[in-house]
Amino acid sequence: MAKIKYPYVWLFCGFAALGACLYGYDGVYFNGVSTLDVFVSHFGQLNSHGEYEISPSNLAVMTSMINVGELLGSLTAAPLNDFLGRKGVFLVGTVAIVIGVIMQLVTTSSQSLITAGRAILGYGVGAFSATSPLYMGEIAPDSMRSPLLMCWQLTLSVSQIIAAAINRGVVNIDTTFAYRFPIGFQLLFPTIILAGLYWVPESPRWLLRKGKSEKTDKALRLLRHEDKNYDPKPLIDAIQADLDREAEQESDGGWMQLITDPVERRKVIYSAGALIAQQVNGIQWFYYFGTVFSKAIGLSDPFLMTLIVFIIQVFVVLAAVLLANKLPRRPLLMVTTGIMTASIFVVGCLGIPGNNPSDTIGKVIISFVIIEIAAFNFAWGPLGWTIASEMAVGRNRNKIYAVAVASFWVTVWVTVFTLPYLYYSANLGPKTGFVYTGLCFITWAYVYFCVGEVTGRSIEEINGFFREGIPARHWKNQPWKDQPQNAEGLEESKIISVMKVDRKVETA
Repeated sequence: MAKIKYPYVWLFCGFAALGACLYGYDGVYFNGVSTLDVFVSHFGQLNSHGEYEISPSNLAVMTSMINVGELLGSLTAAPLNDFLGRKGVFLVGTVAIVIGVIMQLVTTSSQSLITAGRAILGYGVGAFSATSPLYMGEIAPDSMRSPLLMCWQLTLSVSQIIAAAINRGVVNIDTTFAYRFPIGFQLLFPTIILAGLYWVPESPRWLLRKGKSEKTDKALRLLRHEDKNYDPKPLIDAIQADLDREAEQESDGGWMQLITDPVERRKVIYSAGALIAQQVNGIQWFYYFGTVFSKAIGLSDPFLMTLIVFIIQVFVVLAAVLLANKLPRRPLLMVTTGIMTASIFVVGCLGIPGNNPSDTIGKVIISFVIIEIAAFNFAWGPLGWTIASEMAVGRNRNKIYAVAVASFWVTVWVTVFTLPYLYYSANLGPKTGFVYTGLCFITWAYVYFCVGEVTGRSIEEINGFFREGIPARHWKNQPWKDQPQNAEGLEESKIISVMKVDRKVETA
């Protein structure tokens, strides 16, 4: 049986990816819980027909308030990462998540507590989403960076299955347990994180930036714990050389530089654009309102349908992870974006006859939604986060990625907040697909102008492409430099690492 290469790197990247569980779980569980009769009767109001309901505006606020917290969490993650390190942000995020969940558990009638609790929980999720992919990219070898970063989406997908299964299990319960158990289950993830955080190594780059060379040595030895003879000194020298070069070339790094410096501005556009392009194509339509949507078109068991869709999704993402280093990104994203555009356009067309489609039409609509979700998760789902992390390079890395993740949450919030109005108030129903068909062309434009082939490239090489102003579509044809994996990569070519450091010293 073949041994897993860098098992401790995989272990700690998997730990960091737990942050994705909270985002994936919440998007699915609350979608289902908000449709339960017992939840609606406890948190809704009587309408003119004597029935309990949660108005579209209140549902929009309750659903999307978590995105407001996620936005704040991602923005504040940049200074927190600079000051506290990756592990410090993990701890802050975990505490916020626990507080947010408890606030939701203590009420059986207050929309305000549910909404506030979701906002605080969202702060923790935002902090994780702006930190975990950075951490994973910093400890991953260049040759493994793409598949490891894609595990963020894989973990997210598994958590969506868990949420869909729980929703399915509580659908026929008519007590507060029906919504309290799905809410309380979220405490499992921070519990695991708190239990393991002590043993997780800090980012070697952050430690060395803070002048903590002894702790850097210890962290690198832990990441290569399977190799008892591993000597981290050449790698520490390489990291320090990279940091010195960053300090020399980007000494005035700051928030304003992200706007005023054309090189840094381009990094922000590429990094943030990846996550915006990932979300404007209508994918949230199903993720946040899949159960509501399935009920509206007449499916007999929408909760089971949602569960089946997420099981399919996991296998699709797993295939994407396994093929991460074998498929070129630009054509893959072009093709899958085309499939998504066609699928959501067909859904819009099938909604033209009216608000009550037949069972056959309803099943056809769901079929195309499944096709869209499969196409999304084979490419944009995992690659969006991967590209955003890889484009955040240089001394302003924390700030660039924080802006990217904040842009992601703004896009998600706008989408989720407007969906109930488009679907219900505007009476578009499935015809909402036409809105997102047009937005898919934004995704197309991003791929053409901003996506380059960087699989196996070091962070230093990518940063060089930006400094030299090379268009992304030409990155594939750039010569490969004779250099080791990135400083965090933990590759074994120690001699080359030393040569790299020596060359930098000679040219200083």
